[in-house]
Amino acid sequence: MIGHLKHIAHHAKRVMHQAYHGTRKFLQNVDIYANMGKRLLAASQPLLQDLGVQDQVMGPAMKGIQQYDQAKSDVVRMNQAGEDHYSRLAAAVQ
Repeated sequence: MIGHLKHIAHHAKRVMHQAYHGTRKFLQNVDIYANMGKRLLAASQPLLQDLGVQDQVMGPAMKGIQQYDQAKSDVVRMNQAGEDHYSRLAAAVQ
C-alpha cells in the first residue's frame, strides 16, 4: 500500500513538474512575440501618422499592451508567491 502511494506521488510530482515547465516555456514564447509586436508597432508609428490612422490603431494597441503588461505582472507575482510557498514547505519538511 505504501509503495503504491509513493508511486502515485512520484507520478503526480512528475506531471506537475512537466506542466509547470511546459507552461513556463510557452509563456516565455508569448512574451517574445509580444515584445516583437511592441517593437513593430513602435516602428510603424511614422507610417501610421502618414496614413492618418495613428489614433485609430495606436489607441486600441496601447490598451492591449497595457492589459498584456498587467496580466504578465500578475502571473509573475503569482509565480513568485508559489515559489515562496514551496520553499517554506520544503524547509518545513526537512
